[in-house]
Amino acid sequence: MSKQMYEKLLQSIKEHQDDVALVTITSHSDKSLIGSKILLQKDRIVLGDVELSSELQTAIFDQVIPIFKKGLTKAVQFEHRHSQIECYMEVFPKPPSLIVAGAGHVSEPVVEIGKMTGFHVTVIDDRFEFANKERFPTADEVICTPYVKFFKNLPVNPNTFIVLLTRGHKFDVVSLQELLRKEEAIEQERRTAYIGMIGSRRRISGVFEQLKDEFTDHNFTNIYSPVGLDIGGQTPAEIAVSIMAEILKVKNRKSGKSLKEKIPSYSQLKFRERVKK
Repeated sequence: MSKQMYEKLLQSIKEHQDDVALVTITSHSDKSLIGSKILLQKDRIVLGDVELSSELQTAIFDQVIPIFKKGLTKAVQFEHRHSQIECYMEVFPKPPSLIVAGAGHVSEPVVEIGKMTGFHVTVIDDRFEFANKERFPTADEVICTPYVKFFKNLPVNPNTFIVLLTRGHKFDVVSLQELLRKEEAIEQERRTAYIGMIGSRRRISGVFEQLKDEFTDHNFTNIYSPVGLDIGGQTPAEIAVSIMAEILKVKNRKSGKSLKEKIPSYSQLKFRERVKK
């Protein structure tokens, strides 16, 4: 890989600009082309090795782009000008975005776990003394601005996960209302994957009664409130684990059940008998 290509790949990964893929020719009748590389985004060829003609680069792009759009890392075989070609494509997807509204005690471990699990994490709070990098050193962005203003201008997509953990329930509600206004203006498949809001069941039920009257074109399936999985979390760290576990459940489209449940009965398993010495 050339230095220029390496720097562009590194820049794309660090800046989270878009999904990027590195394609390497692993088999070709022209042995001199084996090991040549192309750097791709989903809509264009970013850079190719000088040994590769523009025609061959375009042929490779056309073959791998359907697989690239699925986010798959795999080998691809095809024929070009009577030559069998094999390429290996490695995909570096843009990380999912985790927006944490509120910079309180629960938000701190949520941010840490979010970064550990591969999210691009943004913290938003309207107080300067809380919204700072000293308090959230692992966050990618810490923004001090009013909640409504932030969510009004926030671009959303299915790769966006939002947790509302502000200091007052009224801030959570107005943030949620602003998000729903944005979502009602777009197709359902383009909406956020997850909006979690903290609060008691009694308080949440009242909020939803209000929301149903105000937002008639929303099925609320992407809203998770009270937030988190039921694991009995009490401390900020435990609550953060329950929240991030629920987010990962939604992101990975899994049940969230104990893996133990995949085994119907331990009594039916055949264990090896220990050989007595």
